[in-house]
Amino acid sequence: MSREWQIGIFGTFDVANYGDLLFPILAEAELTRRLGAITLHRFSYHGKTPPEWPYEVTSLSRLPDVVGQLDGVLIGGGFIVRFDKLVASGYYPPNAAIHHPTGYWLTPALIALQHGIPLIWNAPGMHCNDIPSWAAPLVQLTLEHSPHIRVRDALSQSALAQLSPTAQVEVLPDTAFGLPRLLDPQSPSAPFLELCSSAGLTQPYLVVHAMWGLDSFLQLWRTHAGQFEDVQLLLLPIGPVLGDHESVLGDGLARARCLPFWPEPLLLAELLAHAEGVTSGTATTWRSVHWPLVCRSSARRTWAPANTLCCRAMGEYSNYAGTSRLIRSGFAHSWASSRCPR
Repeated sequence: MSREWQIGIFGTFDVANYGDLLFPILAEAELTRRLGAITLHRFSYHGKTPPEWPYEVTSLSRLPDVVGQLDGVLIGGGFIVRFDKLVASGYYPPNAAIHHPTGYWLTPALIALQHGIPLIWNAPGMHCNDIPSWAAPLVQLTLEHSPHIRVRDALSQSALAQLSPTAQVEVLPDTAFGLPRLLDPQSPSAPFLELCSSAGLTQPYLVVHAMWGLDSFLQLWRTHAGQFEDVQLLLLPIGPVLGDHESVLGDGLARARCLPFWPEPLLLAELLAHAEGVTSGTATTWRSVHWPLVCRSSARRTWAPANTLCCRAMGEYSNYAGTSRLIRSGFAHSWASSRCPR
């Protein structure tokens, strides 16, 4: 009988943010496809359990009791290789013995090495923050003793590669590109159909990222709503932990709909995959790359601000993309302009 592998994955899987919640789902699917039976142990600061959460998350405070069972450790994905304290509002370790924020990525990596457990960098990101002098030798140690170091973009690769002349740091497309294997847009799931019915989504719809910075789009919609009478808006928070909420978009949006609850990750992905398009905020507020990745993998339009860091990252990701489109000029696309009077 083949064995069941015990794999630990570390990140911020205990926060209500779409991308963070996707990573363990994608990892479990891909590891199962490659290895057969596995048990995935998801570690974050705080423990979580269904039905309040999409899956079980184990608190890092329990890692010393579990680490001896693990056959492998995955770090990431997501923008988690960082040293600043403001990961999310009110997000801190369960006790002061766990360093913040390296407690959910660097400390587990060092513990894996201490126990001789293979350490895998599962395409995390780390640009936008400097590595302090005290941490540099520790990060270098984890890099030089890891058999597989993959990060999600060239900026992260450049930052980490500077720490070691021998570590092979390579770029791997964000694991969210694996979503098409888990979704079938041609066969909507029963939960998707039920959610659309309960939310009153009866027409083609645009997903509007429920965040600050959408003034131009909102003005367009309020001014020309009559030109879009065959389309509804779905006001959708992508990262509630980051402040996303339908209320920030204001009132008076014709044919706007909200969901009765924030959906679990694959259901949210299905909502994005079936949308006519998705729009988000300004250059200073667009902070998620994972909803555009879903749209790209589903050949949907993504309207995003120009000259943002995320857009530049998406430009790098485009080397791995298929047939879908990223439009960087806000809502100024022929789909919209053809409906609006000149």
